[in-house]
Amino acid sequence: MKIVRPYTVKGKMLCLVLKCLLWPVHLIYGKRWERALEFEENPRTYRFKDILYFAYKYYYKSPELPIVDNIVDHFSKRPSHSPEFETACTISIGGDLMPYEMIKPSSTKYLWDSVGSDFFGSDLVFANLETPLDVSQKSSFVPEVMLSDMHFNTDETTFSIFNGAGRYKGYDVLSVANNHSMDMGESGLDATLWYLQQQSISAVGAKHQQSDPDYVIREVNGIKIGFVAYTFSLNQLLPPEDKPWKVNYLPLNLSHCPTGRIEADVKACRAAGAEFIICSLHFGNAYQVYPSMRSIDLVAQLFERCGIDVIAGGHPHNLQPWRYYQYKEAGTGKQKTGFAIYSLADFIAYDIYTWCHLCAWLKISIGKDSSGEIQFRVDVNPLIMRRENHQLKLYPASELLNSDKSDSELEDIRILYDLCKE
Repeated sequence: MKIVRPYTVKGKMLCLVLKCLLWPVHLIYGKRWERALEFEENPRTYRFKDILYFAYKYYYKSPELPIVDNIVDHFSKRPSHSPEFETACTISIGGDLMPYEMIKPSSTKYLWDSVGSDFFGSDLVFANLETPLDVSQKSSFVPEVMLSDMHFNTDETTFSIFNGAGRYKGYDVLSVANNHSMDMGESGLDATLWYLQQQSISAVGAKHQQSDPDYVIREVNGIKIGFVAYTFSLNQLLPPEDKPWKVNYLPLNLSHCPTGRIEADVKACRAAGAEFIICSLHFGNAYQVYPSMRSIDLVAQLFERCGIDVIAGGHPHNLQPWRYYQYKEAGTGKQKTGFAIYSLADFIAYDIYTWCHLCAWLKISIGKDSSGEIQFRVDVNPLIMRRENHQLKLYPASELLNSDKSDSELEDIRILYDLCKE
């Protein structure tokens, strides 16, 4: 199932033309592309056929089923996790914050009304800032229909909307490791880091100096929470040759991705006192219901080799499944539980692909049990970005999907919602 809903006449005409151009591609490759393919999805390594596939799954038909059947089984047999402890702190984690043209004050008056108090009400609030913010350079927003590589650059007004529009406390930590990190060059990345610092927001995933730590630690009620972040791509760009450490850039979408860098960072974060570690991974394939086997294998390896507690994925734009993992930590043999969501999806954005209007945020409760061991649980809160009367608003998904409201967009979203929750 696939519905693209452009909101202007120009956008509708462009999408119609693209669909007509992709019809011959469907005749040739459609059967083969009904299931998700394993490919890096890094523009630096694209072949012409990769470009065709990416365009096809966005503008024509996205794959609902994975190429490996046991991926569905992997998510249908999810272990439960219900430890007993007294909550000492809470963390909210949102998905990707993207500077779409639609995200402006005149169209977001009610954006946070239904969810803002809950989301920003946690002790720590985290998300992925998928754009530079360099006020010295011209702003560049995501257009209604993307026809080429885009170099993003948001402004202070849009960032204020991301940050709760002045009605809530805002973010405490933001990842800046994603495929748009270098869009405004090294100076744009540095400007973004400085801006966040001025807003008392910690940034993770990129840094000013090589000597700066590759992690962030925030303490709440005596519990130290660590954050690390990595991206699989910088689009057509790379970190400066003399500063490969500038952005945490690793081949996360390739088979047998080396994990030594992440292991070292997590170890250093633990040594600095972190008792609970959250890893933001910008990885995976866009517009697909399920992650690839590569992504599933990588997540399992990171739990076992690093002892990470929560992995929060981003980049695919639409929601993907989640589950707890029970594993033995390498080196210690300690039995542990981790949690991963493969894609939280676009959080504050407005893509014309309806599946991208379904996202989720995590509420993590952390405390210590009777033996003094750190325990946690994760509540997944699916949301729908709805456009009504030219206004965008986030709704709890259950509120709309269980209501009397019914239209083609909600029916399309319901398919993805059911697949992710099964």
